[in-house]
Parts: sequence; C-alpha cells; structure tokens
Amino acid sequence: MILDMAYKELGRHRTRTILTVIGISIGILLVTTISSFSEGMSNIANERMAFLSGKIAVVQEGIGFANFQLSEVDESLEDDLGDLPGVERIAKMISGSVPDVGMVRGVNPDNIDMFDIDPSFRDGEMIEDGDDEGLVLGSIYAENTGYKVGGVIEIRGAKYDIIGILDRFNPEADNVIVTGFETAQEILLKEDKVTVFMIEPSSVKEAKGIADEITRLYDGVQATTEEGAREQAEEFTGQMGVMTFAMGSIAAIIAGLGIMNVMFMTVRERRKEIGTMKAIGATNYQIVMEVVLEAIIIALIGEGIGILLSYLAVDAMNTELGAVGIAIITPALLINVTLFATFLGIMGGFLPARRAASLQPAVVLRYE
Repeated sequence: MILDMAYKELGRHRTRTILTVIGISIGILLVTTISSFSEGMSNIANERMAFLSGKIAVVQEGIGFANFQLSEVDESLEDDLGDLPGVERIAKMISGSVPDVGMVRGVNPDNIDMFDIDPSFRDGEMIEDGDDEGLVLGSIYAENTGYKVGGVIEIRGAKYDIIGILDRFNPEADNVIVTGFETAQEILLKEDKVTVFMIEPSSVKEAKGIADEITRLYDGVQATTEEGAREQAEEFTGQMGVMTFAMGSIAAIIAGLGIMNVMFMTVRERRKEIGTMKAIGATNYQIVMEVVLEAIIIALIGEGIGILLSYLAVDAMNTELGAVGIAIITPALLINVTLFATFLGIMGGFLPARRAASLQPAVVLRYE
C-alpha cells in the first residue's frame, strides 16, 4: 500500500519529478562513465599481466607498462640489452596510431609469441620476415572496416596487401593492424624507434635483478617485471578510484539536494493529507517510509536512465578511441551504481520524511 501511494504521488507534479530525474541521470552518467574507464584499464592491465609473466618489459622512463603504447625508446639499445648477463631472448615492438587508419603494431614474426598477439587465424596467414607489404588485421578491426584477405589498404600513399585476419582473443589487440617491424616503423614515421623491448631471462628468478640493472644502467628507460607492472596498474586504478569517489561525492551532494528539495516541497503541499493519515491511525514509521520510498523511486528512475546513457557514452568513446574495452561497464559496477542511487534516495528523503512524521494532526487540520 505504501509503495502504491508513493508511485501515485510522483505523478502529481510530473514536471518537477522529471527535472529531478534528469539531474540524477546526469550524475549517474558521470560516475558510471568515469568508473568504466577504471574498470576497462584494470581489465586490460590484468590481461597484459598474463603475457608479461616471467618476462621483462623495457619502456620509456615515466610511461609505465600499462601505457606502453605511448613509449618511445631508441632501437640502438637492443644489442646492449641482449648482451646483459641472464638475458636469454629479446624481442621488440613498435606501436602507434595512424589518422583515419587506426592502431598499427610491428613485430618480427619469429618473436610474435613474446607479445600479446595470438597467432591463430580466422583467415589467411602470418606475415613473414622481409615481407614489406603484408598486413594482418585483428578480428574486430576487420569486422568494423569490412576488409578481407586479398584486399589492399592504402596508408600514407603506400598500398599494403591484407594477408591474414586473426581470431578474436583480446578486446584491445583485436582492433589493431599487425605487420613487420620495419614496415610499421615506416608507416608510423618512427625510424630507429621502439615502443617496447620484451626480454625473456634465463631464469624467472633473475627477472627482477635484471630489470633493476637495466633501469640503473640506461638513462631514459624503465624496466618492469610482472610484479612491478601490477603495482603500477594498482596505483593507476587507485587514482581512478579517488577521481571516481570525488566525482561521485559531488554528484551525490547535488542530486541529494535536488531530491531533498522536491521532497520538502511535497511534504509542505501534503500537510493536510499527512495530518489526516496520522489522525486515522498512520504511524510515524509509515509516514517516513512513504516519503523515503518516493525519494528512492525518483533516484532509481534516474539511475536507469543514467545507465542507458552510460552504455551509449561508453560505446561512443571506445569507437572514437579506436579500441574495444578501454571503457567497460561490468556487473559489479552496475551493482555499485544501484547502491549509490539508493543511497541518494535515502539521503534526499530522510530529512523531509522526519519533518512529515513530526507533523501534529490537530495543529495541521486546524490551520489547513
């Protein structure tokens, strides 16, 4: 009965209710969208940890492994790194974005297993050493562009043959073009540059010692093991969490005040009705529950709209950034947002509910 009455009251002032819902929706949209970046980056970091296991990544100092695609290191460092004691094998990757084309990665085919590229194919085959024109497409990239094996892609005035399309295996890597290392350097206009060196030590136990030695010996680079990369990822997600909390706090204050204002106005307009309800036996608990339920319903309607808008925003951002999975909305995030919206409703409805419960029937009915 209380729930039915709460729904009924929401329809009395539709414009006021709609404006409040819109405010809540915007707050939920901001919180969910920012949180989706944290969720996406955490997911990507965990996936990258898998192929870094037992290896050492060498990137530009200050970049960190989680953002290795922004790194740029001199290729001349390869021989020095390969000669270090305890280094069993070394591989290099060049990665970057080309306007109107997308993300391009270059690797030496013999070392492709050192990186986050699964050599399983939906169609075609892998590039070979010395192949200056062959391109392999990620599954999502091929689906989004419509390119097929045997087709040609023109990049910076040069034409490259599509020789393979990879199976789907990783949301980020599925949306890139893979080619030979030197070919990618030409496409990205990064001659003599490397994005990341990947080192396989003779013994996993030596990985941290080698990484520390590389960071100490060479200026401008930073060597990271799986443990170090995990710490960097946790630090990044922690910073995103603080940002999300700050944004959520601002949204909570604004949305909570909006709900509170509406509920105070509702209580004021319904003084006679509330007084009558108490006169015929309604308890303070029932009055409080009705007002708080109205506030929670408003908050949850706003949450639903905000979530729908968030899905659209996240999809648009992933498309714009040219990568799937940079921002994701997880079930855990949806649960947290629902709890957040419920908290907004309780926070915005509690004080007006207490005022409603404190009304004295005799006084109200005498003056109304």
